Amino acid sequence: MNKVCLVSIVSLIAGILTLPAHAESLKLAVVDMQLVLQKAPQIAKINDSLTKQFKGRQDSILQLQNQLKDETNNLEKNAAVMTTEDRNKLEKKVMTDRNNERTMIASFQKDLSKQQSESLHGFSQQLEGVMKKLAAQSGYDLVIQKGSTLYAKNDLDITQQVLDALKRA
Repeated sequence: MNKVCLVSIVSLIAGILTLPAHAESLKLAVVDMQLVLQKAPQIAKINDSLTKQFKGRQDSILQLQNQLKDETNNLEKNAAVMTTEDRNKLEKKVMTDRNNERTMIASFQKDLSKQQSESLHGFSQQLEGVMKKLAAQSGYDLVIQKGSTLYAKNDLDITQQVLDALKRA
C-alpha cells in the first residue's frame, strides 16, 4: 500500500515538473462568457422572441393580479357593510382568483423556462461551433473561460473575436 502511494506521489511530482515544458508549446486563449452572453446578437434575438411569445400570457397574469388586488381591497374595505351572501361570494371569488393566479404563474414559468432552455441550447451549439472554428483558424490548443482563471494577460482575451464571429454567423 505504501509503495502504491509512493509511486503515485513520484508520478504526480514528475508530471508537475514537466508541465512547464509542455505549457510552452500550448497556445491559449481566454473568453469572457458573461460578456458574450450580454452582447451576442443571438441572445438579443432569443430575448425578443421570448418577449413576443409570452407577452400575452404575462399581460393576462398582470390583469388577473390587478383584479385580485381590487377584489381584496373591496373585501377589506366593505366586508363590515356587505351582506353575508355578498361577502361569501366575494371571498370565494378571491380564493378562486388566487388559485387561478398561482396556476397561471406556475404554467407560465414552466413554459418560459422550457423555451429559454431550448433556445439557449441552440445558441450554445452555435457558440461551440464558432469557438471550434475560431480556435482551429487561430491555432489555439485551449480556450478557457475568463471567470475560471485567476489571471490572464489581456492579449490572450479573444472575446471580441468571438462576438465578431457570432455576428457573422
